[in-house]
Amino acid sequence: MITNFLILFWLHMIGDYPLQGEFLANNKSKYNYILFCHAVIWTGCIVFGLWFIGMFAWWKFIMLLVGHFIIDWVKCHQIDKNKTLTKDLWIDQGLHFIQLILCLI
Repeated sequence: MITNFLILFWLHMIGDYPLQGEFLANNKSKYNYILFCHAVIWTGCIVFGLWFIGMFAWWKFIMLLVGHFIIDWVKCHQIDKNKTLTKDLWIDQGLHFIQLILCLI
């Protein structure tokens, strides 16, 4: 189970940071479509990992996509932007890790 989590963790890091790119990072708080595109890219990375380890299920795909969109939407629309790279980032990442753990159950 630890190996499977580490696979999903690294795919999460790839999908949430390098594959997001500057354009998506700068515009996902302005346009829900851009945020949705980011959520699709991230979900695709995780689903690929789930398929690779033989744990893919459609409910996981829906949970990851909808969950990531909602989590990032809330973070993007915080009033106090000073916390977006501190407390809000830790909460955001913690919720994404909970998503990954749920996928391994």
